[in-house]
Amino acid sequence: MRKALFPIVLFLLILLSACTQDLLLPDLTGKNPEEIQTIFETLNLEADIQFEEDQSITHNTFIRYEIGFSSGKKVSAGDIITVYVADNGTILPDLAGKTEAQAKVILDALNFPYDFKYENNFTKNDYDFSRYHGYAAGDLVPNAVVLSVYITWNGSLLPELTNKLKSEVIAALEYDFIYNYVFEYIENDEFEEDMFAGYKDFEAGDPAIEVGTITIYLYKNSFTDDTVGLFISKYLSGVGNNRAIEIYNPTTSAINLDDYHLALFMNGAYTLTHKIQLAGMLSPGDTYVVAFRGSSEAVLAAADQQSSLLTFDGNDVVQLRYKNNTYIDTVYDLGNLVFVMWNEMFIRSEAVTVGSRAFILSQWDAYVPSFVAPLGSHPYAKPTSIQIDLSYLNNTWGSATASGMVLTTVTSIADGDTARFAPSGAFDASNSVRFLGVDTPETFPVADPWGPEAKAYTVSILNQPGAVIYIQSDPFLGSTETYGRFLGYIWVNGSLLNLDLIRNGFSYNYLSTNTKLVYQNRYLYRWFQDAEAYARANNLGIHSS
Repeated sequence: MRKALFPIVLFLLILLSACTQDLLLPDLTGKNPEEIQTIFETLNLEADIQFEEDQSITHNTFIRYEIGFSSGKKVSAGDIITVYVADNGTILPDLAGKTEAQAKVILDALNFPYDFKYENNFTKNDYDFSRYHGYAAGDLVPNAVVLSVYITWNGSLLPELTNKLKSEVIAALEYDFIYNYVFEYIENDEFEEDMFAGYKDFEAGDPAIEVGTITIYLYKNSFTDDTVGLFISKYLSGVGNNRAIEIYNPTTSAINLDDYHLALFMNGAYTLTHKIQLAGMLSPGDTYVVAFRGSSEAVLAAADQQSSLLTFDGNDVVQLRYKNNTYIDTVYDLGNLVFVMWNEMFIRSEAVTVGSRAFILSQWDAYVPSFVAPLGSHPYAKPTSIQIDLSYLNNTWGSATASGMVLTTVTSIADGDTARFAPSGAFDASNSVRFLGVDTPETFPVADPWGPEAKAYTVSILNQPGAVIYIQSDPFLGSTETYGRFLGYIWVNGSLLNLDLIRNGFSYNYLSTNTKLVYQNRYLYRWFQDAEAYARANNLGIHSS
């Protein structure tokens, strides 16, 4: 019985020895995960494949065994061995013919970083895959790379608007033929007002949708809606190098000027040319004058601060800015190239109590450039009426060098802007006097609208009982015109008829700015401009329809 069992036991021992015999780990150099799994299954081993980056080894091939193991090491059948394979990036799939949506599904499954960008490609349809940036299908993209994948869009792309202000944003959008946009404001005092804050639901480089509306966020500051605040009260573009900017505090509290500066933009520039920091405390109702260092003694005497940077001329933008760079008042809008406020003293209207982020020319009254006396004091009461200057009676009427004036009487009236006067010693009785600066509607041969009314007004003024009439010549404009008629200003009882015709809406203003006659420290043509503005504002006469 014992002898019969011996062969069975011997067989079992041999079989057990065969099952537990040592195996040698194979050399896996150059093998990929599938090949490694096949080799291990043949050896009755189990491979736990892990991936790590090793740019010295070909992507998706064997790097090493786990620590303590290497090729040739003895292991036992059934052992689980960790094997490391190189994962150095992603092999790019072929996306030709795929739409953006299809490409997204494929790329997301690869679990690597990418972003979509858009470009014109007129060989493909909108929203079709266009190309990879810097790579092609089948290329290995390293793990550290964020791949740009271009999608076709044959319309406009949203421009990059970072750090641009509203006017620049508009210019950039419309340059790219993008007009279907609206602005929304985000209140944040840390950023300059009207600065680009982002697209809503879009990014720069995205397709500019052609149906619907593109919403663009801009920053807004809490303080720009204040009804009272610091503003520029005077702007002197004067004789020679005379330049000055006056700041006024209309509030009931002192204001720290350390939080403010002047910003200058030269010759239509959108980028800052000069910055002049202000300093000190500005008391309620007080002014702060910054003058160009090369100005006259009279200007410098009124200055609280001198600067060699204050060198603006008539097409340069001057802004008052807060510490976050938001401008709260401006002379001209950015990009301005037109000379408007130039070679004069400009004083802000008494009605203004706060600055404006849009330039409003009508808020400014112009005076001759030598009139610097108001610097350092605000508000300034603008004269409301022009006063006759009888000193011109001392000069010869019609002189080419000085304005002259003569006492006359009216002899006949042709229409609203033309009449004859005596004595004949001053005027040729056969010639009429045409009123300077006006051109009333005609009454002959056809009566134009407001022509009869203009003539009736002139008749009523010149034919007043006891009317005292003076005619004044202008050496800057000449004393006769093309048709041989005399030219002059008609003063009746101390009032200037030419000016009153415009103010009542019987004529547009035609007075040339070449005249340098001055009344109440203002050029005469400024009075005529104001008269027309008054008639327009009140819908008088020719401005009523």
